[in-house]
Amino acid sequence: MTARPTRQSQHRGSGSPARRAPRRGRIPLLLAVFAGLVLAAFIALGVGAGVVVAVARRDLPDVTRVYSPPSQATRIYAANGELIASLFRENRVTITLAQIPRHVRQAVLAIEDARFYQHRGVDFIGITRAMWHNLQSGEIVEGGSTITQQLARTLFLTQERILSRKLTEMALALEIERRLTKDEILERYLNEIYFGQGAYGIEMASRVHFGKSTSKLTLAEGAMLAGGIRAPSIYTPYRNMGRARARQALVLERMVTLGMITPPQAEEAQRQPITLKPPSAGLIGIRAPYFVSFILPQLLDRFGEEVVYRGGLEVYTTLDTQMQALAEKAVRQGIERGQERNLRLSQGALVVLDPRTGQIKAMIGGYDFAQSQFNRAWQARRQPGSAFKPFIYVTALANGMTADRILEDTPITFEIRGSKPWKPKNYDAKFRGPILLRQAVEQSVNVPAAKTIAELGPDRVVEVAKRMGISSPLQPHLSLALGTADVTPLEMASAFGVLANMGVRVRPMAIRKVVDADGKVLYEAYPEREVALPPAVSYLMTDILKGVITRGTGRAAAIGRPAAGKTGTTDDYRNAWFIGFTPQLVTAVWVGNDDNTPMRRVVGGGLPAEIWAGFMKRALDGVPKDDWPRPDEIVQRKDEIYIRGTEPPLEPEPLPSAGPNGPVVAVPGPVLTIQAPADGTQVRTPLVISGTAAPGATIRIVIMADSGLVAVRVVESFIPADDQGRFTFEFRPAVPVPGIRYVITVTATVPQGGSTSKTITVTEASS
Repeated sequence: MTARPTRQSQHRGSGSPARRAPRRGRIPLLLAVFAGLVLAAFIALGVGAGVVVAVARRDLPDVTRVYSPPSQATRIYAANGELIASLFRENRVTITLAQIPRHVRQAVLAIEDARFYQHRGVDFIGITRAMWHNLQSGEIVEGGSTITQQLARTLFLTQERILSRKLTEMALALEIERRLTKDEILERYLNEIYFGQGAYGIEMASRVHFGKSTSKLTLAEGAMLAGGIRAPSIYTPYRNMGRARARQALVLERMVTLGMITPPQAEEAQRQPITLKPPSAGLIGIRAPYFVSFILPQLLDRFGEEVVYRGGLEVYTTLDTQMQALAEKAVRQGIERGQERNLRLSQGALVVLDPRTGQIKAMIGGYDFAQSQFNRAWQARRQPGSAFKPFIYVTALANGMTADRILEDTPITFEIRGSKPWKPKNYDAKFRGPILLRQAVEQSVNVPAAKTIAELGPDRVVEVAKRMGISSPLQPHLSLALGTADVTPLEMASAFGVLANMGVRVRPMAIRKVVDADGKVLYEAYPEREVALPPAVSYLMTDILKGVITRGTGRAAAIGRPAAGKTGTTDDYRNAWFIGFTPQLVTAVWVGNDDNTPMRRVVGGGLPAEIWAGFMKRALDGVPKDDWPRPDEIVQRKDEIYIRGTEPPLEPEPLPSAGPNGPVVAVPGPVLTIQAPADGTQVRTPLVISGTAAPGATIRIVIMADSGLVAVRVVESFIPADDQGRFTFEFRPAVPVPGIRYVITVTATVPQGGSTSKTITVTEASS
C-alpha cells in the first residue's frame, strides 16, 4: 500500500454508530468495562433477537413505511410566503442494485458491514469485536451498527444515542430483515444514505462529486464515497482531501483483507487522481440563488447538514421577491450597458436592507449565478474609495465640527513613521483652497478628508465605523480617508442604514423563523437594535449626503424623493460604488472585476448610481415620499443647520449695569423638586417629567442622550410652572432604544432672576 491512514481516521470492523466522526478523548475506563461486561452477559445468557424485539415492541414505528420512505426536503420561503427554494428536493435518484458496480458495493460492505450477508440484521459478533477494539484503543475507533440498523435509523429514528433508541433500532433491523431480502436491503440502503454535499443515495453522490453515473465509478472513486459514509461533513474531499484520501486508503485496505481486491489493485486505485466536480450547492435554477446561498451557511452552522438536507425544515426569510427581481434586472442591465460602452467590467453586486428592521430585502451577488456562485454581496471585500468618507465626517460632527466648518484643500505632506511621506491628492488633481465641510463631502474631495481624519485621529474613525456596522478589519491609518480598507456591500449597506434610521443600528437579518417538520419553532429572530449615533448627528450627516445627490458627484442617483448617498471610486478604477438610502430602504451597489483589473474610467457617480436609481425608483413606486423628521436638537441659522450647542451665537443682549434703585442684587434661587422619574431608575419612553417650583417660575428642561460614543442634547424646552408651582413635561424620543442613558437637567428661574438646577439620570429599559 502506498499510503496508510492515520489512527484517528481508522475505522476497523463493520458498522458505524451513527455515521459520525470518531469521538476524541479517552473513554472512561469504568464505563467501558461495564458496557463490555453487560454486553458479554447479554450474549452469554442467550438474550437474542426475540428479547430485543420484545423490549422495543411497545414503541416500534410502523415498519411498513420501509416500502415508501418519506421525503424530507427543506423549504425556504420569501417574506410573503412564496416558496423560493426546496433544498435538494430532487437530489435523490433511485437506481437498482444491478446498476451499481460490484466494486462499489464491495467498498461499502468492506467499511460499513463486512458480515452483512452472514448476520440477521444485528451482528452480535461485530458488536463484541467493536467493543473490544474500543477498549484496547481507549477511544471509539469502531462501531457495531449493521447496514440494516443504519437503514432503520435513517428511515425511522433520530441520531440520539440512548439505550431505548438502540434497542428500537435493533428491533427494526430484525423486522426489516424479516420483510426484505439482503439485496433489497442493500439496494434501499445505497439509495437512502447521505453522502455529503446535499447528495442522497449513491447515484446522486456520484453525479454531485464526480459528474458521472454510478455505473461509471472507478474503484478509487467508489472507495472515496464509501469512506465518507460514516461522517460526510468530516470526510468530504471538498473540505479536506487529505482526510478523504486517508479514509479511501482504509477502505481499500479492508477490501484487500477481505479478499475483494488484490494489493496491486488497491495500490493502483490509490495512485489514481481524483477530479471533483465544482460544488454548486444545488442552487442553480432556483429563485434568488444568491440570497439562498447567503442563508445556507447560517442554516448549516445552526442545525447541521443532516437536519438541513433531511429534516424537512420550513425556513421563513425576509426576502421580498419583487425587489429581488427588480434588483437582478437592475444589476444585469447595468453591467450589460457598461459592456456596451466598453467600460471593461464584468461583475456587480447589490444589497437592499430595511434600515428600520435590518431585514435583507434583496441580494444580488453577481452577474449570473450559473456562471459563478461566488456571492460578491457578502463574500467579496473590496476598497470602498470615497464611500468611506461619511464615517470620517460623522466622527467630525459628533465631536463638534459643523457643516459650514472651513476646511483647507491645499497641498500637505504627512510624515509617517516607518513609511514614505504621504501626499494625498484629489480625483481631479486640483486644489480648491478653503472649502466648506458640506461642499467637501458633496464634491468628494480627498485632501480635506485626509486633514480631518488626521485632526480627529484614525482610531476614533475606526471606532465609529465599527459602531455603525463595519465588521471587516480596519487599520487606523490616515489612508482610510481614501477608502483603502476592504469591506463588503452588505457591511456598507448596514452601516449607512444607521443614518437612514436616525442613528439606530439594526443588525442585518435574513432568516425570520425556522420550523421543524412537526411544526415546532426551532429559531425565531427579532430585530437587534442599538444606538450607534445620536439622532442629531445622524440627521445632519444625512442632510449633507442629500447634497451629494442634488448638487454633487451622485446626481445620477436622483429619484424624485428625499434620498441621500455617497459615491465611491478607487485608484485606477478597480472598484466603483454607490450607497444610498431613503427612510424606507438602504441599497449598496458595487461594480468591478473579480480579478481586480481596472475598469475604463467607471466612477461611483456613473454606472453604480444609475443602477441604484433604476432599482430604487421601481422598488419605492407607490411608497410615500417621506423625509426624515428633524430632531429637536437640530437648530437653523440662516441657510445652515447645526447640532444645538455648535450653532453660531446670536447677537448678545446688553446686560443692565444697575437698576433705578442702584446695583442689581442676585436673587436666591427658588425651591425645586423633581418628583418623577426617580434618579438612577430604568424607564420606558415616552415618560413624564414632573416636579414643583415657585409659582410662575420658568422651567427649562434639557435632556442629553448618552450612547457611549458622545452625549448630545436631544431636548431643550421651556415650560411655565402653574400657580401652585407644579410642572409636567412629556419626553417622547423619535426611536426608543434599550440601554441608552438620558441625563435630565431641570432649571427653575423666577422673574426676579434667581434660578435653581437639578440633574437626574435614567436608562431606557430593555424591551
